[in-house]
Amino acid sequence: MPIPPPPVDDSRLADWRQTDRTIEAPFSTPIVSVETHTVVYEERTQRERIREATGLDHPWRFFFSSRVRLDPPQPPNPMLSSLLRSRVFSAFVDRLADRGLTDITDQERGRLRIAGSAGVRKRYRARLRVDPAAETGDPLVVPVEALVAVWADDDYLVAGGAYPAGSPEAGPDGLVAELRDEVDPTADREELVALINGCGDQ
Repeated sequence: MPIPPPPVDDSRLADWRQTDRTIEAPFSTPIVSVETHTVVYEERTQRERIREATGLDHPWRFFFSSRVRLDPPQPPNPMLSSLLRSRVFSAFVDRLADRGLTDITDQERGRLRIAGSAGVRKRYRARLRVDPAAETGDPLVVPVEALVAVWADDDYLVAGGAYPAGSPEAGPDGLVAELRDEVDPTADREELVALINGCGDQ
């Protein structure tokens, strides 16, 4: 039976568009195989404002949700949960790197509850370097914060994303000024946390 899509609160996605959907078998162990169904979204309203103001078009914020299904089904247990979390966190760092982020560092790990289910969340810091124009030789450097959460319901569930964590650290003066006016780390973090928590309400 095909793995169903992961839970997502569509009511929170008015400013987002789906950019990817994948079903894959990322790994297996001698006792269980693992299949994932992942959807990825990128924020579009803020992106369009920045593009209109600067001419620079880049996916500044993303959000994803994944369902992780085991075959044969296994009830959550400490050893299996620890293995899955380790694989999820490693894959998330790879996802950040694939999106062009560098200097990725593990900042914090803590417990959380999503819709009554216990889970673990990790926070990362990174940098995004964007070349606004090849001839300038002056890349834009933006600090980024990323969050990923793992919890168990009928399946294991994963959700996370990233957003600019502050004003650009370097870059052309005009572009830095425009982005400083657009970036709101507090609001962006709150929205990402709401999107993650919303996955537990579906």
